[in-house]
Amino acid sequence: MTSITDLIDSISPHIPFRNEESAKAFLDGYDIGDQAALISALYIGRDHIHDSIIRSDYVPNGWAFDRYFTTGRAPKWDISPADFARILYEKNSNLHTYYEAFIRCTQASEYSLDSF
Repeated sequence: MTSITDLIDSISPHIPFRNEESAKAFLDGYDIGDQAALISALYIGRDHIHDSIIRSDYVPNGWAFDRYFTTGRAPKWDISPADFARILYEKNSNLHTYYEAFIRCTQASEYSLDSF
């Protein structure tokens, strides 16, 4: 399991992706958990782009705030791993902003990223 901060550092030089295939080639270097972490972090960041903390009602009671937060996991994926590369390519130049918001808000909210 690669830490989310290391994953974000690794993806940054590749943004913007030239095409979906280049996003897929990047993701192929990581296991499915690391890929899910990148997707979850981008959606959490997008949802908090104008915030300074994770909103108090964002994480439902009983849900783990981890790398599978928005994607789900096998056998029932909420976002299919087959779509991960397309999502990275579609969000492309916004990825930096989404990941910055994710880091800013999780740090300010004192969320542990150990399981991310």
